[in-house]
Amino acid sequence: MSRYGWQVELTGWVQTDLVAWSQDSLDELNPSTGAPLNQDRFLIRRGRLRVEGRRDGLWGAVELDGNTVDGPTARILAAQVGWKYRELVALTAGMFRVPFGAEVMMSERVKPFLEPPTVSRALFPGNYDAGVMASGRYGVARWAVALTNGAPVGDAQWRGRDPTTSFDVVGRIGADIAGPMRSRVEFGVSALTGTGLSPGTPPTKDQLEWVDENQDGVVQSTELRVVPGTVGTPSQPFHRDALGADLAVHWCLCALGNGVAFAEVAIGTNLDRAVVYADPIKRARAVRELGFSLGVVQDITPYAQLGVRYDQYDADRDAVEREGVDLVTIRQRFSTLAIMAAARWQAARFVVQYDRERNPFGRADDGAPTTRSADRVTLRAQVGF
Repeated sequence: MSRYGWQVELTGWVQTDLVAWSQDSLDELNPSTGAPLNQDRFLIRRGRLRVEGRRDGLWGAVELDGNTVDGPTARILAAQVGWKYRELVALTAGMFRVPFGAEVMMSERVKPFLEPPTVSRALFPGNYDAGVMASGRYGVARWAVALTNGAPVGDAQWRGRDPTTSFDVVGRIGADIAGPMRSRVEFGVSALTGTGLSPGTPPTKDQLEWVDENQDGVVQSTELRVVPGTVGTPSQPFHRDALGADLAVHWCLCALGNGVAFAEVAIGTNLDRAVVYADPIKRARAVRELGFSLGVVQDITPYAQLGVRYDQYDADRDAVEREGVDLVTIRQRFSTLAIMAAARWQAARFVVQYDRERNPFGRADDGAPTTRSADRVTLRAQVGF
């Protein structure tokens, strides 16, 4: 309790990973960026510290994150102020989780699997966005609607900075229904509509180019050519939207423990902001995305847990590639089969997970696109306080 009557709570947790084996790992550097291509390493995946204060219906919170995924990093992940009236309605302003689906809104502290499915990482990278949100519950009903910048913290292009004057509208409505024998069913539908921005290009001047065709090191008039300048193009906004649905069925096997089966699907247009960035202006057509995930998790007494999840994501359902004079349809599909086993004790958790991952970035011997394997085994130790 603070001197001003506020109840202050400090919580946190740390996830330390060991990528024991990765099919993507190479003892080499990326020729474009100079970054190491080695993936077999120790890293701090997430280190979170959250301070939350409450007084009557008012509350505020700040959450800090540190990790070493791309080198040592410390940042403000979330910061919110809000007002709550019982369970009926809560108003929030600041940086919060985008209210779309079940996966995006769930804390990484309690997620059974190590990382989100590809569709979540593509459409809502980083999970957090800035804006205002109203949410609440009445009986079995659950609802949330938000006005956000539309540039999540993990946006590969804008890095959380809103490039347009318009805002995204996103929300979810669902229900949480208790059943017999300690069972429970949760389901919901989500929607998003908003505006993205395709960056333009600056104009260029005419340039003089010398090509030493005879390799004598002497400039000759026949070896000089003019490279004409180009006209700049302005940045252009574009529309994007998404629909989603999620379902989770919980049960309790008294002699064994709790379990859950879940499924989630999302369909979007021009919304990929991380995996295969969607820019309909540059592609001269709409980019349609589709992804889903489904899985089962079962507790084995309070001290162990097993789970399996399969997810698939099509980054561009209309993608084509030229082969000779023909345009051939290609599939930009990502899929992952994750098998997880965990041991738990109080606030500690140790996880071993095998990911059988396939992506569309491979090339066959003849240059044709093909599926590439990117399997890995990861160990994680987690402690919360």
